[in-house]
Amino acid sequence: MNRDPLFGFQGCELKSYLARNKLTENQIVLVYNGSGMTHEYSLAKVVIAEEGKQKRIVVRVLKSDEEVTFFRTGKSVLKKTAHYKVLPMVPWLMVRFGLQQQIRFNWKWGYA
Repeated sequence: MNRDPLFGFQGCELKSYLARNKLTENQIVLVYNGSGMTHEYSLAKVVIAEEGKQKRIVVRVLKSDEEVTFFRTGKSVLKKTAHYKVLPMVPWLMVRFGLQQQIRFNWKWGYA
């Protein structure tokens, strides 16, 4: 299975999607972490939709209560070089979440 781990939300596509579809407080989004030879998706709640004059996005990851700040491009502020992004809800992925708050796949899309 050759599936795009960001589901087409890469680079300027993600930035334009976030510009067109403004996030609101308490909205549920996905946080993608592509490090460690896995695709990890975590549910997160938007804490602050536009913080400061740069209008950064602050989310709280539900599983760990960790707060992560993202640029309006979808990239993480602190983990710029890592594959760490905020994504909108993806129907294919939401079906696989079930009652979990985090799911992880290996690079061949088997559950890790």
